[in-house]
Formats: sequence, structure tokens, C-alpha cells
Amino acid sequence: MRYLVIARSTWGKMLLDLLRYTKIQAGAELTAYFELIENSVVTSYKFHHNVNQIHSELNLEKVSSVQINKVDFDGIYIVGSDFDLRQQFLEAGVDYKKIFMCYGDINICRCPLDDIFVIPKAEPQVPFKKAPAEIYQQYAGETAKAHNRRLREGFFEKYCKGEGLDICYGADLIIPGCSGWDFRNGDAQYLAGVEDESFDFVYSSHGLEHMYDVRTALKNWFRVVKKGGYFLLAIPHRDLYEKKNSLPSRWNGDHKHMFLIGKAEPPDTLDIVEEIKCSLENYDIKYIKTCDEGHTIDNPLVHSDGEYQIEIVIQKIG
Repeated sequence: MRYLVIARSTWGKMLLDLLRYTKIQAGAELTAYFELIENSVVTSYKFHHNVNQIHSELNLEKVSSVQINKVDFDGIYIVGSDFDLRQQFLEAGVDYKKIFMCYGDINICRCPLDDIFVIPKAEPQVPFKKAPAEIYQQYAGETAKAHNRRLREGFFEKYCKGEGLDICYGADLIIPGCSGWDFRNGDAQYLAGVEDESFDFVYSSHGLEHMYDVRTALKNWFRVVKKGGYFLLAIPHRDLYEKKNSLPSRWNGDHKHMFLIGKAEPPDTLDIVEEIKCSLENYDIKYIKTCDEGHTIDNPLVHSDGEYQIEIVIQKIG
């Protein structure tokens, strides 16, 4: 397998600092380009790793410019939010499935670069424990915005009984007293340390779009739901929130996916129904619906008001 890694500007410096003494995954042939910008001066470097080579650190060769055969790689990894560069590869005929965007906390969370490099992951700042979540900031977000509608619909009395876990809660808990998982507890894709079938309900609001691997996240979030319990998911509806069909998001640079119901539009838009179908077993979707109460702004250049989300309730059966 031959891989290409491109890191530009501040992302290039960050990746170099992180990977300078990092091992390459066994069996990976790699060509990496780094473009560093300092004082408005661009300096390009190249690193090549053959399958049988052993490197104790990255041995960089300075090159005059980055010359790339765009279709001659099994995987292309773009470090940072350089979606313009991704578009160049797509227009050159590269299959979107071979292009991976790598940004965010790559030294904390699982990301596509882990297919190539053995990247040490930092320990969580706060180990998870099953206890009422700490409210460490004042914040009212999408959960608070949907509260009155859910109250009218009987959402809480139907689906939020017993012990609950709120994933990616920030400070906007679904109900008082439930446990919480956020970035301080580690990679939310895995919920490391949370026992199987340990919660009566699991809820996540506007967190799935931040996960690198949607299906791994869905599997693990559903994994910790008790039999008979509920998995409650809210995600931004692409056409209500983004109001365009491709990344990057105008409103949140960490969004890695967009979502619709029953329709996928590669490379950025996923069909949440298909993602659930390919991720979960022994489940019953109670409902999946678009929630747009109070939504009035259709201008794609203006942030939406009201609700702009897809809401899903899934029961674990069997």
C-alpha cells in the first residue's frame, strides 16, 4: 500500500513536531510532504519511507515545490481543514474514498493518520465515572433549544427514565443528574471504560458530526445501552444548518460529516438511516424525524435560528 500525506502551514509544523520520533505502521510505504510557512515564506519538505526501512526519526529532504502524481496512491491524507486541496484531488480523478481529512486532536482521538503512524494518545484529563456530570461552564445549546418541544411531546417521560449518559454534553445536559462524557474524558468514538449495557438511555446532541468514524461511534454509543433502553440521537440536518452540500462548515470548522435522512451525497453527506443500518444490531427505530421548530432563516450565509436537526430514538431489543 502506498500512502501520501500532505500537511501545510501550521498543520505541517504541528504534525512534524508530533511525528518526528513516531514509528511508521508495519507494511506501509509512505511519501509525505510538509509545507511550512514562516514569516510568509513557504518551505517544502519530502519524506519517503519504504516498507523495509526503519527510521528512528523523520529524515526530511527539502524540495523546491510539491510535485504530486495525484492518482498514484492507495490513500491520500490531508492534514488540516484544506478542503480546497481535497477538491483539487477530486477534480483530478481521485476516488473520494481514498481521500482522508485529518484534523482535530489527533494526539487524543483516533483519526485516519493512525492507519500510517503509530501515534501515542494522551491520557484523558478526567477519567470517566458513572456519576452526575460536572457542569464546568455555562452553556445553552441545541439540547436546551429543543427542551420545550420535547416536553410537549412527552419525550422525557417516555425515553429518559433511569440512569442516563449524555455524550458530548458540554454543559447542556439532557436531564439533571445524568452522567456525561465529553472531550476531557477521551475519545468519544470508543467510550473507553464504560461498561456494556450500563445505562437505561444514552443521548448525544450534535456530537456525531465531529467523529472521524461515524459507525464506530454509533456501535459504541449503542453498546452501553441496556436491553430495552433507548439510544437518543440529535444531529444537524444538512439543509437546515449548513444549507449547502459540501464541507467545510461555515459555522464549525470541526464538522467532519453532514447528514440527511434517506439520502447520501458523497463525499461529505451521509444517510443517517444507512449509517445506523450498517452499525447496529438488535434495534428498533421508534422514530426518525426532522425538527425545525422556530427555524426561519433560509439564507445560506446567515446562521440558522430555531431547531435545525434530525432527531432519532432507537430502542435496544433482544
